[in-house]
Amino acid sequence: MFSNFFVSSAISLDVLMIVYTMWVLSLNKSGKMPWLIGAAMFAWLFGLHFFIANQLVFPQNISGISFLVIIFTAVGLVGAMLFSIPAIRKRLLELTQEQLMLMQGIRVFFGAGFLMQAALAHMPLNFSLIDGFTHVTAGFLGLLAAFTVSKGLYGKSRVLFANIFGLADILIVASSIALVLLPDMGPHHTMMYAVFLPAPLWLWFHVISLWKLYSSSANASVAINVKSVNAVN
Repeated sequence: MFSNFFVSSAISLDVLMIVYTMWVLSLNKSGKMPWLIGAAMFAWLFGLHFFIANQLVFPQNISGISFLVIIFTAVGLVGAMLFSIPAIRKRLLELTQEQLMLMQGIRVFFGAGFLMQAALAHMPLNFSLIDGFTHVTAGFLGLLAAFTVSKGLYGKSRVLFANIFGLADILIVASSIALVLLPDMGPHHTMMYAVFLPAPLWLWFHVISLWKLYSSSANASVAINVKSVNAVN
């Protein structure tokens, strides 16, 4: 019974992630929901569930190093997919900092889910407690950064901190799962519903946000230098 409950909870969180992502993507001038992107993400979730539920993805005795390589390869493939499809790449690069930070807000629900699993002994206690709180914190920081950027209240420093914290959370959790916890959890644990769907997306949203932050700072520096030259002339 508990096994079905945890699987249902993991799938429900991924569904919530997909719907929330579609809503954030619709927060632009057109206001249109990205139905094709949503359909692709639901297909991704369906395939992920099929392979995890039937334990068809990994051998049970896979090593931690091999599993970590697979995780980062999957992240790279997601990035390649996102940036190789022109329509998706264009939409991603047009996202505002507010939208990119809003994407991270949904992590508070995943953090709450990990805390629940800690309480029900479905995951190693110390790991799930720490992971739960750091995910809640990362989500909250994302929402805080989105608000301050929208209000022009020193948003850049908050965006930078939120991105660094969120990236560190993802990388540390992924490494811990592969290198420390894999023998206890196994490669087909319900945690993999988060590892192989929302986590890669969150990571790339962080990367795009940091790139936009760097680009805006570089452009601002160029503009200041141009004004200084004009003033001298």
